[in-house]
Amino acid sequence: MDRPYIVLHLLSSLDSRIDGSFFSSAETAKAFSINQKIRSSYECEAVLNGAVTAAEIYADGFINELRHSDEHFDRNDYIAEKCDNYVVCVDIQGSLNWTKNYVERRNMPYSHVIEVLCEDVNDDYIAYLRSLNISYVFAGKENLDLRLLMKKLKELFDIRTLMVTGGGVMDYSLLEQGCLDEISLVVAPTVGGEREVATIFDRSLYSVSDHSFDLKLNRVERFDDVLYLNYLVK
Repeated sequence: MDRPYIVLHLLSSLDSRIDGSFFSSAETAKAFSINQKIRSSYECEAVLNGAVTAAEIYADGFINELRHSDEHFDRNDYIAEKCDNYVVCVDIQGSLNWTKNYVERRNMPYSHVIEVLCEDVNDDYIAYLRSLNISYVFAGKENLDLRLLMKKLKELFDIRTLMVTGGGVMDYSLLEQGCLDEISLVVAPTVGGEREVATIFDRSLYSVSDHSFDLKLNRVERFDDVLYLNYLVK
């Protein structure tokens, strides 16, 4: 393939929530431990998230004000660093607030940040990324081209296996664009119930169709009341 092998790995409630009150459940705490072990077993070179998820987990929220730059930047990809692990953040308009060019958390190796932008992003944000030595790639002029992005991640950074960990819009868009190979799902024995909470597959960036996608069940495991489901995308 001219792109990485892509795995969607998530912890969800029984009603498909991937955020919200179910995370405070004691049963979810047990499921979270199982989720982390399974996630680590994949040994992927990169993790990909949308901007909202990245702002909550990796970046310091969203940036409020950018310093103006008089410099114009050609819309060329910028490789600031190559390493064994990466955090890829789809942030097409340039909104994430960073203080450094890497992420280092418990149960996660040192990972260099790659920002995914569209070409209509403000020059001020590119200057900001350059000042922090953060890598960035362009994947479309105004709208995100996921297939182009995946091709670049493999060509420029030699990313051969990539894990997606949310959110629901990104998950469905990858599935629709043929950029998803495997779904790895840990289901906590609890129900969230909130309406305005992200689910595993929310909607697509590209269409409003009700097209369905068939999957092949590859593996099922039970850990007491926690269920692990693994599907291959047909």
